[in-house]
Amino acid sequence: MDDQKYFIQSNPIGTGQVFIDSVTGLTFGIRHISYDRLASGSITLPKASSVDINNVSPGQKWTFTFNGKEFELILLELNYLQDTYKVQLAEK
Repeated sequence: MDDQKYFIQSNPIGTGQVFIDSVTGLTFGIRHISYDRLASGSITLPKASSVDINNVSPGQKWTFTFNGKEFELILLELNYLQDTYKVQLAEK
């Protein structure tokens, strides 16, 4: 029996590029990072429509259920100088 929970952490992703999780179908993208480390972009949770997100900052969380399991997406990092971001997706 496999008791390991699903966990993935991205490498830095450039703005204008999307994080796609092949297991859940979640997509997350950042279009712009401001100098004060706030970002705008979009998120598409499994079996839901795409939603624009604005003024998000590191530590922001989104939770959802997929196949009876609860998951949490966390925005880990916004790097204004390199124009990149990082996320983590974990089964709770």
